[in-house]
Amino acid sequence: MMRKMTTIGLAVCLSAIHGPAQGAAPARSAAPPLRILLVTGGHDFERAAFFAMFEGRSDISCGKAAYPEAAALLKPGLEKDYDVIVMYDMVNSITPDEQRAFVALLNEGIGLVLLHHNLGAHGDWPEFTKIRGGRYFFQPGTVEGRAYPASTYAEGETVNVRIADRDHEITRGLTDFVLHDEVYGGCYVAPTVHVLLETDHPGSVPALAWVHTYGKSRVFYLMSGHDPAAWKNPSFATILFRGIRWAAGRG
Repeated sequence: MMRKMTTIGLAVCLSAIHGPAQGAAPARSAAPPLRILLVTGGHDFERAAFFAMFEGRSDISCGKAAYPEAAALLKPGLEKDYDVIVMYDMVNSITPDEQRAFVALLNEGIGLVLLHHNLGAHGDWPEFTKIRGGRYFFQPGTVEGRAYPASTYAEGETVNVRIADRDHEITRGLTDFVLHDEVYGGCYVAPTVHVLLETDHPGSVPALAWVHTYGKSRVFYLMSGHDPAAWKNPSFATILFRGIRWAAGRG
């Protein structure tokens, strides 16, 4: 949780989509791929394995942006190029103008998916806690008049994951499962969010994933996903990509 990332950059990755072979009967028109922007920065992660989850899928085209450059992209107009922003960053400093631009973008209705250590991002920006629906505290803090001690984390834990809502588009048909992952304790989770996944792990807050809306945007937060041990879990992958589709309004 505490390791910092200094690599920055901007790149584009496009999934290959092949048409029918010459002479083949025309196939039913498929839905266009979801256009997602992967935003990183401020925290180390296993880059090749993380990006491999998204690359090579025919249902997704993706762009990559890293802070600080990413901040200039998160403004109205981005919704014309992307359906969903997937944030796997943990930065703490964007300008007031960049904050206002990001809020304005969410009022345009772009989908927003926030992953794992993003819970610790933008701790000095109270509105982002509302956007995300939760917060990890690196030092004692206050939300909605309630004081919280510093949050905790533990890596390499065995986490029993319970489906809290079996009827939601993201979790429908799934059964409880086990992850080997990092857990966060002592975090704030807004009472207004709709919780999809829970755990009874003693080192974790009970809620592991939730949805809500901010402005005109659908927001999905998934606390799981520290490293490949979690990313390779089929249930994790199903929930992540269903969450992206839900945020885009295609759930």
